[in-house]
Amino acid sequence: MAREDSYGKSILRTLLVLEQFNSSTELGIKELSISTGLPASTVQRIVNTLELKNYLMQNPKNDKYRLGIALYNISKSYAENFDWVDSAKIHMEKMVEKHKETVNLAILQGQKVVYVTKVDSPNILRPNFNVGVQYPAFCTSLGRCLIAHQPSELIDTMLSSSIEPCTDKTITDPDKMRLELSKIRKQGYAMEDEEFQKGLFCISAPIRGYKGRVIAAISTTIPKYRLEPEKIPDIIKDIIETANKISEELIKF
Repeated sequence: MAREDSYGKSILRTLLVLEQFNSSTELGIKELSISTGLPASTVQRIVNTLELKNYLMQNPKNDKYRLGIALYNISKSYAENFDWVDSAKIHMEKMVEKHKETVNLAILQGQKVVYVTKVDSPNILRPNFNVGVQYPAFCTSLGRCLIAHQPSELIDTMLSSSIEPCTDKTITDPDKMRLELSKIRKQGYAMEDEEFQKGLFCISAPIRGYKGRVIAAISTTIPKYRLEPEKIPDIIKDIIETANKISEELIKF
């Protein structure tokens, strides 16, 4: 009996389809058929089921599919069932205690960034990001920090579609965005100045897991009226150090 016959063929094929999204943000039925070696009709049935259960969602602009919210819910549950997120919050709290500004932790989902946890600023006036909500990755420092460390092929795919601006300061030109992502990789952090929301300034750094792969990022978000430019280098140093400490503990889990 073939190895595949000893398991559920339909389950194995479904998992094979989902695995194709490890390297691509959006895929069509033909692309999935080619990459999996499965007939297009089989792929279509699998995709229809995954879409029904919110594991995949279709982009109406190009009819391609991307990962859905159900997978995020599973990954969020996975993260919460282990101690690394709680451990990360301890380091985030120290950052907030020192700088008195909100610190967020997020993961990348397609072309969106999803907040997994946060530690709020003690100030009454502070940004109000919601855990579990998706935000445009290209407009945020968190999103750019995560995208910058993706495979070049995936970055090219993501930049093949237009970048929707959040403000008039958002970088929407693909070539300029590539330069920005390259800069982020080299310097080890990302900055965003009112490109996501007017009045907000943000600095982020990557969190690395097994084999140094970037799996999340943290950021500190500062209202512009409270921002003191001379303190930015100190904040950059602290956000990188905090991300590195979280990374070191994450590898232990």
